[in-house]
Amino acid sequence: MRKYFLLLGVFALFSFSETSLKKRISDEYFRYEFFTTDKDITPKEGKTYYWFKGGTIHSSEHGVGGELLQDDFLKYYHSNQLAEAGKYKKGLREGYWKTWFENGTLQSKTYYDDGQKDGSYFAYDKTGFLTETGTYKNSLKHGRWINFINKDTLKYREGKVVVKKVKPVKDTLQPANGKPGFIKRVFYKKDNKNKVAVQENSANQKKPGFFKRIFKKKDAPINDTAEVKAVQQAETVKQRKEKKPGFFKRLFSKKNKENQNNG
Repeated sequence: MRKYFLLLGVFALFSFSETSLKKRISDEYFRYEFFTTDKDITPKEGKTYYWFKGGTIHSSEHGVGGELLQDDFLKYYHSNQLAEAGKYKKGLREGYWKTWFENGTLQSKTYYDDGQKDGSYFAYDKTGFLTETGTYKNSLKHGRWINFINKDTLKYREGKVVVKKVKPVKDTLQPANGKPGFIKRVFYKKDNKNKVAVQENSANQKKPGFFKRIFKKKDAPINDTAEVKAVQQAETVKQRKEKKPGFFKRLFSKKNKENQNNG
């Protein structure tokens, strides 16, 4: 029985030496309650460690310079409203960590594994409306992320947005013999008909009709010398005919002259 109590006392002493009493500090915006451990560790590369020294909480990825934070961690607004809560394990964040707005509404919920964001993430606005959700892998966005404010969904792979490749639209009716498919032939014929119609319209506009050509020739000015002479001769003959009296006119003209002579 004495051995049992002795072992229990040694275990309690060891536990007390590993985890300190609760510490309380404050700054301009928050006050903090937490525990620390004086256990030495070898920092792992790429991990963010939190420790306490000189009345302040520090963090670093390259080493430790004080007592590591351990177990429960609480951060409050000066109004006594809880601002953040979670757990540390040898200076590394572990499990779900939550944050709250000063009005008491949940602000975010993030899961940590061995000091890195790994798993589900949720973000809310001050009214409690879910604004964003997704998953982390090794502290990088991975998988589908939904933003309910922008109404947008993106897919990530190790922190980078995955861009979908747009496949070119193919003529699914393309035969295996290499000839153009049905759709291509339809549009090809349609284009050819349009081209023929344009050509016919151009030809009709350029070529005048039969009567148009006749009157065009009549109205066209005569520039050739031979044609000018022919026209002049025709006008002369016409004038002569107009000046020369007809047969009956000449007959009565002679009769009048004879009467005048007899008288």
